[in-house]
Amino acid sequence: MEPRKVSVAAHYKLPWFLTSFARILDYCSKDLATRFLWRIFCGPIKFKTPSREAEFYTKTEREKIQAKSTSKEIMLYRLPNDGHKLLFVHGWNGRSSQFFRIIELLSDNGYDITAFDLPGHGRSTRSTTNLPEITDLISEITKSRGPYHGIVCHSFGGVAALNAVRLGDNFEKLVLISPGVYEIKPMFKTFVGLFGLDEEYYADRLFDLAESLYGASPGDFGLDRFSERIETETLIVHCEDDKEAMKEIALNLHSDMKNSTLHLTEGLGHRRILRDEKVAEIVMNFL
Repeated sequence: MEPRKVSVAAHYKLPWFLTSFARILDYCSKDLATRFLWRIFCGPIKFKTPSREAEFYTKTEREKIQAKSTSKEIMLYRLPNDGHKLLFVHGWNGRSSQFFRIIELLSDNGYDITAFDLPGHGRSTRSTTNLPEITDLISEITKSRGPYHGIVCHSFGGVAALNAVRLGDNFEKLVLISPGVYEIKPMFKTFVGLFGLDEEYYADRLFDLAESLYGASPGDFGLDRFSERIETETLIVHCEDDKEAMKEIALNLHSDMKNSTLHLTEGLGHRRILRDEKVAEIVMNFL
């Protein structure tokens, strides 16, 4: 587990004032510290969109919708076509335009594309969000704008998509690129560790707070709890040298999901994998 902590810390080094404030709260009030950690945990960071993704915004039809499941404004993107309908779900701190390479290839080959920016991400209205909310949002879009032949996901988006399937959504094909989390508890502990606080104690406190807010244990959303029951035909694509989501996540899922195919790449990391032409072709051939 230690190498995992080091790699995550290297990619998500927090500003000193956040870690210092968390430690002050830890000393003064464990309850306030827990709520502060939860607010940071649910607050995505919006990164500048690189120029290579600009064409995505000029080609797609855009619509800002009021999601009923979240009461938040969500940016939706469309590339209408006559072929199979596909839904794209990006990862934490990401945006739909990161799929530009895959979407371009699929659209050019007749697929009908829908993508959306998660709450607080991309061009959606700034806000907090969480896994149950994202899961509900996938279900809402699937019911109102589907059905979809397939769903293509990156990182944390794949975790939400599998939970949507667990709760009743149906797709003929699932594509999981760099799935980000297998068990929920280690994710909480790793997050707390970024602040230099007691990982076990605050992971338990965050679990309790989440359960009180959403009426379900966060652990129930872990892929380790249900992935072996997913029967949908699934493609898992993961990079051997991914430092943010270790390949063991993909290996575990492939072992659990009997109707899955695993493709491992090299030298593409956690995000560059999305703009690799060979990966785009693998995804299209699967769909």
